[in-house]
Amino acid sequence: MASLCTYALRKRRIADFARRATQGSGSQRDAAFALGRVIFGAVKRRGRDPFFLSPLLATLGASPCTILERGGCCSGICRLFITSLDTIGIGAAQITVFRRTAPAAAHCLAQVSADSANILIDVDYGVWLHRPDGEPIDLIGLRSGLRPVIEPFVLDRQASYADSSRTRSAGYPDREYYRFDYELTRTANWDETRMRRALHPLLQRLTAGHIDRLLLPPILEWPEILLAAVLCSAALCLLVVRALTS
Repeated sequence: MASLCTYALRKRRIADFARRATQGSGSQRDAAFALGRVIFGAVKRRGRDPFFLSPLLATLGASPCTILERGGCCSGICRLFITSLDTIGIGAAQITVFRRTAPAAAHCLAQVSADSANILIDVDYGVWLHRPDGEPIDLIGLRSGLRPVIEPFVLDRQASYADSSRTRSAGYPDREYYRFDYELTRTANWDETRMRRALHPLLQRLTAGHIDRLLLPPILEWPEILLAAVLCSAALCLLVVRALTS
């Protein structure tokens, strides 16, 4: 119950932040990019995501409110973006891109469903990915082998460097690390933990490969909800065990 109450209070704060950031936007697409510019310029980076309550719960990820206050890595900043969009009625989900060399999960960004189109936005680096003709590209397009054009959506004058820890302009550094193999793009970082690495092959077989294209709902980006679900499941299992042994 306490976790759910905390979630409700923190979601209200994220909603207030999102409404302020997108005030005056004329469309969902405009709102998504407006929110991205605010997060790029105002949220600190970089380093690991802050723990949620305890290092023992690190696998749940950071709370969006904590990311807003203290910053984090690409996954946390992407989580803040997705949950903020959700509070203003715009759907989004996280996807993970992989490096060309030494294949491993390298970075994450968001697929945003705005104005009946899927748009790939990397709010951490202030860029969005699209087709050469300027039309949006999505996860399926990346996995099919379409090569995206990477374009900044944040201008230097729009990044509030004086009010944040950012000291760079938008765009990926010209280094090998950022030359991603987009055909390997998935909806989750299955390399993150030993358990995920063990589960991935099994889930691939059970879902006929769809697990790599299954977009997670924004509510699962809240560790408060995940913790509440774990505690409820544990309590239910305990009740079942007691019923069977009594």
